[in-house]
Amino acid sequence: MPNTIGFTLRNNQMTDVNVTVVDLRTGANAAENAPLNVGESLPVSLVAGSDGTGSAAWAFASANGSVNSNKTQSNIRDGDECTLG
Repeated sequence: MPNTIGFTLRNNQMTDVNVTVVDLRTGANAAENAPLNVGESLPVSLVAGSDGTGSAAWAFASANGSVNSNKTQSNIRDGDECTLG
């Protein structure tokens, strides 16, 4: 069974959003259309590579369409806090 890492994804936007996170090592959704309020964080688990890090891509959007973006991040370590933007 592969090792996993856990990190938090914090909403640093000016509005509440829904976010989908994809584990780039497996291609599987680590979170799907999860609601994330301003300033709150979402715990996410990823499969770790041999170097102990994970990689993820996330897309997020607000209900009113004022925010709609995405980001890719690699070298995520266990316990890291990442932000949406």
